[in-house]
Amino acid sequence: METKFVGISVLITGSTGFIGSHLTRALVLRGARAHLVVRPNTTLWRIHDILDRVTLHYADILDYKALLQIAKNVNPIKVFHLASMVNAERRFDLLTEMVKVNIQGTANLLLALQDTPIDCVINTGTCEEYGINQAPFVENQREKPVSPYSVTKVASTHIAQMMYRVSNFPVITVRPFLTYGPAQKDNMFIPALINAALLGKQFDMTSGEQTREFNYVSDIVDGYLKAATTPGALGEVVNLGNGVEYKISEVAYLIMELVGKTINLNLGALPYRPGEVMHFYSQPKKAMELLQWKPKINLKQGLIRTIEWYKKYWSMNNV
Repeated sequence: METKFVGISVLITGSTGFIGSHLTRALVLRGARAHLVVRPNTTLWRIHDILDRVTLHYADILDYKALLQIAKNVNPIKVFHLASMVNAERRFDLLTEMVKVNIQGTANLLLALQDTPIDCVINTGTCEEYGINQAPFVENQREKPVSPYSVTKVASTHIAQMMYRVSNFPVITVRPFLTYGPAQKDNMFIPALINAALLGKQFDMTSGEQTREFNYVSDIVDGYLKAATTPGALGEVVNLGNGVEYKISEVAYLIMELVGKTINLNLGALPYRPGEVMHFYSQPKKAMELLQWKPKINLKQGLIRTIEWYKKYWSMNNV
């Protein structure tokens, strides 16, 4: 077993989310002493099986005093910040709340950690920060966000880099590209289509000519772990993505094939989003060279694993 995290005190925000829950489980399995900042009244279904192996600290990241007290009590060595408000819609009415959660919440956490013995904070950015740039997206491109979500994540990335430049605050920002796998909410393309296929329902979608890359969640988690154990990555922004693009329509037909059910893929039923980027994928060279990270699970392998999880989920819920 990997020993880099054995006995290490780690603090995690966003541990009940999709990627965060997989990361938390990976850290627990590696022997870390996991402390989770959990917003009150948050559902814990994704981590129910490891609750006896973690310590919960109920607080909102908008509460600076609560974060400061948690930081003093935990004295973490490594911090993984995944908590955020996620919604990539181009809706200006989301901006006020996004600014509070994604910018102020991140600032609160980083400020609360200043007097702790941390050797690294992994700040979670997003591939959405690149917006309408030309793919493949490279870390030194100037960001061109097209949503309240992406622009607030750009701001949080720059806050983290500013603190590193000014005071050597030990922070790294990783930008995960589109990620899928077990326990993802079905408002995302892959789980939504898997569920529709399993239930034999029609699936409305765009014409599917746009391309995207898809990363299995265990590969992204491995990227987080590599970032947290690579001192030379401090102060950097690093893409976590495989750089392999697929047409959305091709992925849709592959999912149908792997599920083994033919449903009506209503191609063209939905319009493209305003400002839709037709090619959206990463240049992963920096992660591969700096972090010595390389994705291991190809799309077909990952989809098979994901479909099996949803089959069990529906079976357990008698659907």
